[in-house]
Amino acid sequence: MKKMFLALALCASIATVQAQDFKPKAGDVTTEFGLNGGINNTNFNFKDGALLRFRYFAKENLAYRVGFGAEIDQETNNVYGPNDEKGTFKRSNNSLNINLGVEKHFAGTERLSPYVGADILFGTGKEVIKTKDVTLGGAYQANEKFERKGPGFIDLGLRGVIGADYYIAKRLFLGAEAGLGFTWTKEGKEKVNNNGVSTDIKSAGSSFELNPRVIGAIRIGFVF
Repeated sequence: MKKMFLALALCASIATVQAQDFKPKAGDVTTEFGLNGGINNTNFNFKDGALLRFRYFAKENLAYRVGFGAEIDQETNNVYGPNDEKGTFKRSNNSLNINLGVEKHFAGTERLSPYVGADILFGTGKEVIKTKDVTLGGAYQANEKFERKGPGFIDLGLRGVIGADYYIAKRLFLGAEAGLGFTWTKEGKEKVNNNGVSTDIKSAGSSFELNPRVIGAIRIGFVF
């Protein structure tokens, strides 16, 4: 009988250790990918979350996090004249987003880890358009040159979040967040060169936004 009780106690102890292994411990680091819009319509947005996020668990219930999102959107279109002359239209729109924050985790269950948190947000980006032998209307025109740099922008913001991670396997989780935050956006000036004539266009101003958003509607990550 005594041996049976010892065996049961050992099994219970092992089960407890295995249950605790689902969640991160102090000193663990997690990495995750966030997808907005679902699998069939995926996009990444500064205000809606980050493409790649890392978390460091200083304690089992306290994590510091940093997220990165980048977008590189470039295209080149060829336009041909009546005698097969070629002109080009090039456009690039690049941006970088960073968030720094902290999370407070609660007990939940052996697999579910709910939390609240806050982020500081930063983003920047710029659009550039260049044309050669192409009008702004998209038609071929020899000796036509145009270049526009900007307007660039800077985003600053704060965000409060609530969320949860669910560990579908040992140290592998799915998660979601919702949050309320505000962002301040400052638009930069533009530089335009039209057939050798340069013009500087002043900033159009700034904007302020406060609203709730679903952040990283689908997230998958792991602990290492």
